[in-house]
Amino acid sequence: MFKIDKFNHVLTATFLVYTSLLCAVYAYLLFQAVHEIENQAAQIYLQNAQVEVLKELNTIELPLSSNLAEDLTSVSDDELIKKLIEHFKQSRPKLRIYSSITANNPEYLSPLTIGFHEYQPEDAQILVSALPERNIKLYLVYDETNASNLDENTPNLIAGLSTVAILICLFGIMVSIALGKKIAEPLKKLTQEVSKEQPQLPLIGHNRADEIGTLSRSFTASIARAKQFLYREKQFSRHVSHELRTPLAIIGNCVSLMKLEHATDGAKATALVRIERAAGNMAQLIETFLLLGREHQNNNLSNINLRQAILTELDKIDSTNARDATSTKILICHDSIVQSDQALLGILLNNLLRNALASSNRLVRLTLSDNQLLIDNDIVKNQSTSVSGFGYGTEIMTRIAECLHCKLTIEKSEQRYRVIVTFT
Repeated sequence: MFKIDKFNHVLTATFLVYTSLLCAVYAYLLFQAVHEIENQAAQIYLQNAQVEVLKELNTIELPLSSNLAEDLTSVSDDELIKKLIEHFKQSRPKLRIYSSITANNPEYLSPLTIGFHEYQPEDAQILVSALPERNIKLYLVYDETNASNLDENTPNLIAGLSTVAILICLFGIMVSIALGKKIAEPLKKLTQEVSKEQPQLPLIGHNRADEIGTLSRSFTASIARAKQFLYREKQFSRHVSHELRTPLAIIGNCVSLMKLEHATDGAKATALVRIERAAGNMAQLIETFLLLGREHQNNNLSNINLRQAILTELDKIDSTNARDATSTKILICHDSIVQSDQALLGILLNNLLRNALASSNRLVRLTLSDNQLLIDNDIVKNQSTSVSGFGYGTEIMTRIAECLHCKLTIEKSEQRYRVIVTFT
């Protein structure tokens, strides 16, 4: 059995079934058309015969009538019908004539009314008419097979149609195979692209308007989402490994300090406070990273006083992260209220302020005007960007800014570093 397991096989089978049905319907319609032509020809033949019968009624001369002036109605009906039948046997030998007074008429003629009729068992066309001035029905019966040679040529016709149908099917198979390969080619290329380890996006057929284009766009979107998942997973690992080092180092140092025998109670209390603060920072960082690792962020927006948020984050920053010589100058032109997520905004501000204080030599200036925050600081000479804290931290801040729907602009020169946060 032919196994349909490929797209071109399905197309070939469909086309073959379609052409077979088309040939069968065409043959049926052809035979019906020939049959209808036979009926029309037989009816025309019977109409002409009826006209001749009426003419013959006016010209028949019966030997039983001796008076030439005698009316034709005085002639016997039987004699009249016999004359008509004898006459038409000679002029129209293919026509059979019966009447309502003729003996041994076929049984199927009796219930027929005046008009045309078709009797399928004998493949006959029948015209029933009434003779003028006589209560006699005349049945003109004509065999349809006499109208054409269809019955004789039916075997040849069937053979010819079968040959044509086979040729059409063979041609259809070749066309369907060629079309199947052509249509399946984009699918094969799309499959090869999807099977690659690093497929190039968008995939082949992305701009097509047909089903292949829809499939390509769906694959492109799925691969893009998968890449985003992998990217977020890698970023989560990188961020965790980088940002959690500082609180872990603080906790480790404080634990080492508390283990010292000569450590005072005040030093131990300070160490406990620093451990508690570092643990809180770790929890906040982990929560932030988990949020950034999700596909969709569900931010809890609230009205936040931006000035108060800045002051709160400045208080949280550990004094050891900033140089002793660094001072902070705050310039607030307007007390702004923004719609944002409090936790994410705190992480963003904390990172920006901590990095500015860590990389500055003398002064960090904060300017708040309307919905814009400017953080401006000088840069310690011979200090690289990674040392100053703008490595992965910048990447994290950019990602948080995207989640908060705010614009983060960073400007760096040899002497100064400026960060502008524009809230929408």
